[in-house]
Amino acid sequence: MHVVATWTGQTAKALRLALRMTFDDFAAHLGVSTRGVTKWEAQPDVELAMRTQQLLDVALKRADDDARARFGQFVQEPATPTTAREEPAIPAPLPASVNLPRRVTPDLLRFLRRALRDHYTADNLLGPRVLLPAITAHADTIEQLARDASGQSLDDLLQVGAGYAEFAGWLHQDAGDAEAATAWYRRALEWAEASQDDRMAAFVLTRRAVQAIGVRNGAHAARLANAAQRDRGAETIRIRAIAAQTEALGHAVHGVGSEADRALDVAEMLLDDGGAASPAEGDPSDGRYCDLRLYLKISRAKCHLELGRASAAVSAFTAVLDNLPPDYHRDRGQYLSRLAQAYVLAGSPEEACACAEESFAIAVTTGSSRTLNDLRNLLGQLRPWASSQAVVKLRGLLATAV
Repeated sequence: MHVVATWTGQTAKALRLALRMTFDDFAAHLGVSTRGVTKWEAQPDVELAMRTQQLLDVALKRADDDARARFGQFVQEPATPTTAREEPAIPAPLPASVNLPRRVTPDLLRFLRRALRDHYTADNLLGPRVLLPAITAHADTIEQLARDASGQSLDDLLQVGAGYAEFAGWLHQDAGDAEAATAWYRRALEWAEASQDDRMAAFVLTRRAVQAIGVRNGAHAARLANAAQRDRGAETIRIRAIAAQTEALGHAVHGVGSEADRALDVAEMLLDDGGAASPAEGDPSDGRYCDLRLYLKISRAKCHLELGRASAAVSAFTAVLDNLPPDYHRDRGQYLSRLAQAYVLAGSPEEACACAEESFAIAVTTGSSRTLNDLRNLLGQLRPWASSQAVVKLRGLLATAV
């Protein structure tokens, strides 16, 4: 019988493959989160936590003879095999010591676009801490290549680079580094404008509006999101639908309910009549959002919460969580924290703490500083019930988060 002295991400993956299990199946088998499993496998050489090692020991011990035999073969091979149904690996950036190509070729551009889309897919599974080094390295490589490019090649390169810079800004924002996020967003906007990519420029303005909402500057957020809707071309219609929802939330943060409702109606009209629900080729929002009709429900729920509509916010966020795709782990944590806030607003602290605990578990595994900050703010809202057992327990949990 095989005995593993120290479980790593690589040996954990070998056991999953030996058991013929998907990420979700393996997570359920062990009693852990799917995101936890994907994080192990993204860091194959990292030694896993002691509790995880114990769970894997038990899983290996309980495996049948065939599975243990496959496990033995997998761990003896130089590289862990993959299956056709596995998620794409995160593309590694070019090492700094490699001589960069002197000419921007179509193959290089295709590689960079495909790599960015793979990173989009990995974002909701792995979170910002895992992805940031590769994304920023790719962006820096593109900047070096741009120095010797010109004409259409330079335009194409800057368009791709704007995508990487925007994504780096988003990852920094999710990791809680607002200053770095702003710097990357400015870089993305500069590259988008230089390459005449109006769609990306509008998308970056929308991201900046989200940033402004994060610091409770609703009026500025609404202005930025409104500016993102100026281009009326068919190519930008999906971005305009997203921007209109962001504008609505800005108005809600600013306390102007009528303007929030108006902007949400604009977004709904674009979805119903303008074809915004389906992304066009190269759309920077493609793969970054759930179905936009569900996203509109999310935006309405957020506005209800901001405007103090407690009952509507509870109902709306409950419906959102019931319909959220299972692979949107980080978003689930974020919306659970919002549902907790809605329950506080409705005067239901026990329900709020239950949602907050579930949100906390997801935020810790994904490294989402945004969600953790929301949960810390929630404690202030729970002050009237500070001595209750549920609130004391939640305070203790949050104290363990670095």
